[in-house]
Amino acid sequence: MRLHDHSVSFCPFKQEIRTYRWSFLQGDLMAALAVALLTIPQSIAYSLLAGLPPTAGLFSAIFGTIFTSIFGSSRHLISGPSTGIAILIQTAISDVLFDYFPAVAGPERDALVLHILGQIVLVMGVVQIGAAFFNVSKLLQFVSRTVMLGYFAGIMTAVIINQLFYFFGVHPTGSEVIVVLKGAQFLMHLGQTHWLTVAIGAASLLLLMLLKRSRRALPDALIVLIAASALNWGLGVWLQHPAAPTLREFGLSAQPFPELAWPILDFKMINRIFPSAIAIAFLAILEVFSISRNFAARCGQRVQANQDIFGLGVGNMVLSFLIGAMPASGSATRTALNFRFQAQTRFAAIFSGIFTAGIIIFCWPLIQLIPLPALAALLLATMPMLVNFKEVRLALRATREDRWVFFLTFAACLIFTLDVAFFIGIVISIGTYLRRSAIPHLVEYAFNSKGRLVVVSPKEDVHRKVRIIGIGGDLYFASADVFQEALQEIAEDPSVAAIVLRLTNVYHMDASMCLAIQRLHETLESTHRHLVISGLTEEVWHVFHRTGLVKRIGLDNLYFTDESNPQFSTWKACLRAQELIHKSAKYSM
Repeated sequence: MRLHDHSVSFCPFKQEIRTYRWSFLQGDLMAALAVALLTIPQSIAYSLLAGLPPTAGLFSAIFGTIFTSIFGSSRHLISGPSTGIAILIQTAISDVLFDYFPAVAGPERDALVLHILGQIVLVMGVVQIGAAFFNVSKLLQFVSRTVMLGYFAGIMTAVIINQLFYFFGVHPTGSEVIVVLKGAQFLMHLGQTHWLTVAIGAASLLLLMLLKRSRRALPDALIVLIAASALNWGLGVWLQHPAAPTLREFGLSAQPFPELAWPILDFKMINRIFPSAIAIAFLAILEVFSISRNFAARCGQRVQANQDIFGLGVGNMVLSFLIGAMPASGSATRTALNFRFQAQTRFAAIFSGIFTAGIIIFCWPLIQLIPLPALAALLLATMPMLVNFKEVRLALRATREDRWVFFLTFAACLIFTLDVAFFIGIVISIGTYLRRSAIPHLVEYAFNSKGRLVVVSPKEDVHRKVRIIGIGGDLYFASADVFQEALQEIAEDPSVAAIVLRLTNVYHMDASMCLAIQRLHETLESTHRHLVISGLTEEVWHVFHRTGLVKRIGLDNLYFTDESNPQFSTWKACLRAQELIHKSAKYSM
């Protein structure tokens, strides 16, 4: 796989249209049909997970998939609703309702939910399109894999707790969004368990596990929902009352045709949902980035990260014109299925959106009979796929720092809302990077009897007149204090008459580090000692020249690096240090 971050194209599909062959069509159609059969139950489940009408995820799966595929670069990526996006949408909408509209109820509340959703989708589309043009894929490298593992483990826990209410037939009271409190609420109401609902959910879970063990390319989710619907209907006829709640309880319309409307900018509402919308937008970018990169690596495809982000943004902009549509993100399970059925081009994803729409139009009355515990069982069974447990074990065994990062991110998901936890995870990730990069690599050198520069052991008791200190890494404000403390300790040694600062491996330096070097020079100068610098690169020289350090330290005390002989500048700097010490001793006499 080769990952490209070049400019965004408005017609990335042109080459595939020119080279498309009929031999590709069969593979694309078979993959599209398999994906469509999995898409319908998953999309409905994600809609309920987000606290939205079942059509919300279906619209996203149809239009989000089609437009993201048209304007993206990945051959296999399937977009639409996803678990993480669903739970964040539910959290964001619940927060706004709880904080600003606690008294709103009934049809007015339903209309308000769709309005909030529309504003979130609109902001996401704008942010993602802008992110593609501003090359945001470069920033994704600062979000560590350990943070993402902890975050998705938290999402998995949140989804499981939410779906247990449907699985056990327990009706939640209020709209609690904190995972720990939601779990406590479930345990407090466990006595309300509806055992017929549990039986249908358990039967669905058992059948799904048996189908997965068969290892055949079957639409197992669809089979489970058909069987659960038939069982629920049969029990209802026998008992003469509904055995378990179904999707019909959500007041589904006779036919789920999307309603178009020009998106209205409600700046007051945008101000309320903006942090959540940014979190959801960047989570979707991370999902698309990781999924497209993963499957491109498997097939050797060339993908462009910014093009996929642009396609996602266009898909969400289109969805903002549809009332009640969830935002689109990347789907790992449906993309894996598309890959498994050997989709040849992006047209497999486009066909899957068309097939999904056709199935919904012609089979909608049957879809309304799907029992809620069966959908809960489907989501509970797919949750382990959200987290790569092998990677979690590796991260926990790697370093103590990785363990802390994982558990802190996971804990943030449990005790804060998930949008806040997302930003906490990013802060932890960036903070970890800065902490590591802020510690300069300081090594002491000395010339041996053969005239070669060797590393002096930190345990060695050093009392030399000339101390050679080598520094590596990026020297910027975060490392200034550590640098200054380390060199100040050396400068306090009365036996030291000169310090040779070796900057051979330093390429970036800012004002804070220049000030630290200036203070070191002033400290040594005040006690008639000397600072000589070797290994200067051209970039560091320009910084020294602009800040006046060349003049303060003296041009004779600065030596450029010689790439053909990196030790030569340090050798000359040591000779200069000896010369300065000799002059000082002469004058003092």
